[in-house]
Amino acid sequence: MNRRRASPTARTRPDRRAAERERLLEAGTRDHYEDAALYDYEYSDRTTDIRHYRKLARQLGEGQRVLELGAGTGRITVPLARDGHDVIALDAMPEMLAVLQRSITRLGFAERVRPLQADMRDVPLRDGEVDLVIAPFNALMHLYTWQDLLACFREAHRVLRPGGRFAFDVQIPDLEWLRWDPEARHAVTRFVHPVTRETLIYSTNHRYDPQTQVCHIRIFYDDAPPAGRRFVPPAKPKRLVHLAHRQIFPEEIRMLVATAGFELDSLTGDFDDRPLRDAKDSQVALCSRA
Repeated sequence: MNRRRASPTARTRPDRRAAERERLLEAGTRDHYEDAALYDYEYSDRTTDIRHYRKLARQLGEGQRVLELGAGTGRITVPLARDGHDVIALDAMPEMLAVLQRSITRLGFAERVRPLQADMRDVPLRDGEVDLVIAPFNALMHLYTWQDLLACFREAHRVLRPGGRFAFDVQIPDLEWLRWDPEARHAVTRFVHPVTRETLIYSTNHRYDPQTQVCHIRIFYDDAPPAGRRFVPPAKPKRLVHLAHRQIFPEEIRMLVATAGFELDSLTGDFDDRPLRDAKDSQVALCSRA
């Protein structure tokens, strides 16, 4: 039987779609973290997770050797170092690690903190080198396939000593929020940029791809109108930031934990040990390396 040869258009269209997905994922992994000062400003009021990871490290004992995945500018790294723990602060973004380096130098923690630019799927550490691995504030949501996630979990297992712990938090998938209108603007907020002192309007929207479980979030920064005037989104934003977050469901967490060789000690919500069914924002996991 003669096979029908695909036209050049049919061959290139899927390639273009795949290339566009890759471009969005690349931007969604980097854009939000290039302006480190703005990133720190936007999340300066997030402190519940800091208390959680400090308490966990303290319960495990003094002077823990900690690997932090997605350490960023050190929002959690620095408090752990202040508590007397040695922290390897891994991140893929040099802009974030540069801020962290300046902070630990200024605070005198350079001997306790080792900034490490690397990929959390391929950690350049020896087997059994650390006591505790943490992945705070949705860091794992930048791993966009199950293969990426499993590679990271296996690396965490490898670098932990026997009996070591792996702790992380990711958002609870909100099915109603994921289905919001992808063109409407949400969270419209007026603010002043911490460095440039520009008065700007922050707003977001998002589009969810259920096939890949990735939510593509668009963050818009626009010039603010004069006080008292309503904000009307311009045709072209002053700045557009992409943020890609893979949704990770509870049963998927349980599967990844078991497949990587961990035992799941707890999977609770919102950093206060509430059941997941009552949680509003975060899934908080603690695992043991048997």
